[in-house]
Amino acid sequence: MSLFQDQDQRASGGLPREGASCAPPPAYGRGADRGGVLRRGDAVGGCAGLAAAGAYVTVIGVYCLLNFLRCRETHCAVTGPGFLLTAALGFAATLVPGSALPWYRTGTEAIVFLGILAAGYGLEQAVAARTGRPVLR
Repeated sequence: MSLFQDQDQRASGGLPREGASCAPPPAYGRGADRGGVLRRGDAVGGCAGLAAAGAYVTVIGVYCLLNFLRCRETHCAVTGPGFLLTAALGFAATLVPGSALPWYRTGTEAIVFLGILAAGYGLEQAVAARTGRPVLR
């Protein structure tokens, strides 16, 4: 297989495998700029890309939980568990055979990630407006 064939197959969602459960990535332009690790996971495509994105979101979720335990920032109370649930759903979509979660891809994971981030910081702003500090004590 040549380098160009390998790149074309990666861009189209990866090599098909026997009993693969991950659909190809959504159809959008190759030059779409969506940022960071989640974009790179989407470029890899298929199960491998979703697993890479899930690993990244897991690391961020664990960091948020540990940060909440240390300094009690309000947004971490939402983002830590939210990111870990997002990653767990991504891993489930990678591991479940068949088409149980065909709608959950790296693009969906990125949208959920940003939604949880917005919810966490929105709650922090509400707590700060009410109490005068952005921490839960």
